[in-house]
Amino acid sequence: MIMSDESFYPIIDVAGTPSDMGAQHGRQLRERIHATASAMREQVGREPYEACWDDFQETVEYCWANAPELMEEMEGIAEGAKISFRDVFRINAHLDLTNWRGRVWDAREGGDAGACSSHAVATGSEVLLGWNGDDWQGWMNSGALVRGRPDGGEAFIYWSLAGSVGRPGLGEHVALGANSLPSGRWRADGLLYPMVCRKLLACHSAQNALDAFQTYTRCSPMNYLVADRMGSLINVESTPDNVAVLRPDPEGATPFLLHTNSYLDAGVAGEEVDPDACPRLNAARRLYAERVPADTRAARAVLSDHTGGVCVHLPHACTLVSFVAEVKAGRIHVTRGNPCSHAGEWHNLHANAVRATRSIRSNRGKRV
Repeated sequence: MIMSDESFYPIIDVAGTPSDMGAQHGRQLRERIHATASAMREQVGREPYEACWDDFQETVEYCWANAPELMEEMEGIAEGAKISFRDVFRINAHLDLTNWRGRVWDAREGGDAGACSSHAVATGSEVLLGWNGDDWQGWMNSGALVRGRPDGGEAFIYWSLAGSVGRPGLGEHVALGANSLPSGRWRADGLLYPMVCRKLLACHSAQNALDAFQTYTRCSPMNYLVADRMGSLINVESTPDNVAVLRPDPEGATPFLLHTNSYLDAGVAGEEVDPDACPRLNAARRLYAERVPADTRAARAVLSDHTGGVCVHLPHACTLVSFVAEVKAGRIHVTRGNPCSHAGEWHNLHANAVRATRSIRSNRGKRV
C-alpha cells in the first residue's frame, strides 16, 4: 500500500455505506493509522491525550447528533484498522485537540501549529483552487489521499492523516482549501475540523457550502475557502461562535481570493486586524498582482514561493502536501511535501473515478 516513491502519498479508494467506507479505509491504511495514533499521543502528551476524553464527550454527542454518517465511518475505520474508536476520534480531533490542550489543559497554545495557505481563481476556462497543508514534519509518514463515493452521495477526494474522515480536497461540484487561525478559542459542542470539511465537499455550490456551514457549530477557529464549478468563490473565517464571509473584489478584472493565517475581519477576530501582518499573505498578494494564475503550472508557482514563506521550510515544520484542483474538470494535482521540490512529480487524479461498489482496491494514481 505505501509507495516506495517518496514523491507521493498512498491513495486509497473507498465506497458504499459509511461503515463500508470506514472499514475499507481502516484495512488499507492500518499501519499508518496505528502510527498516526502513536505520534498523536506523543505529540499531545500521554497524560493530556488520555485526559481529554472526558471533555470531548460533549463533542462526541454533538457529532453523533449532527454528522452520524461520519461517526459511523469512524467506527468502521476503527474496526478495519483494529484500533479503538477513541484513537480514531482523536486522530480526527487533531486540530481541536491541540486547541483544547492550549485552552483547557495548560492554558497556552501548543507547539508547532498548522499553518496552510489557500488561494482560488476563476479564469476564463477553469476554476483553480490551490492549497498548501503545513504542519509538523513528523506527519509526513501519516498522510494519505482518500478517494470515495458514498452510496447515494457525492464523490470526493481529500488529503489527511490516515484515519481521518476529511480535510481539504475536491468534490464533484466544489473544491475546498482551509487554513488555521489564531487558536485561543475552543468549545466542546461542535463538529471536528475534518467533519466540517467532508460536509462542505458534499455541497453543490459555494453558496450551498456557506448555507451548510452556518448550520453547524465548530469546535475550533478555522478559515475555509470554497470554489465551485461555476466560478463562485467564498471564503469563510470562523471561530466557534462567529463567521465572516469574504468574496472577491467586484471591481477586479479576474475574481480571486487569497488567505493564509491571519484574521482579515475584525468582528470575527474580536480586535483590530492588520491586513499586512502576515508575510505569507503579502507574498501571495504580490504574486497575484504580478500575474493572476491562468493554469495549474502558474498556481503551483504561487504555492512554491519562498519570498514570504508560502512554501514552508522550518526545522520542525514543512509543507506536508500541496494540491491544485481544477474544479470544472473534476481533477486534482497533488504532491507530497514541499511543492518547490517536485516540479514535475504530481499525481493527476479525478474525484469521481471511484465506482459505487463495496469491492474496492487501492489505487495509486498516475504521474504527470
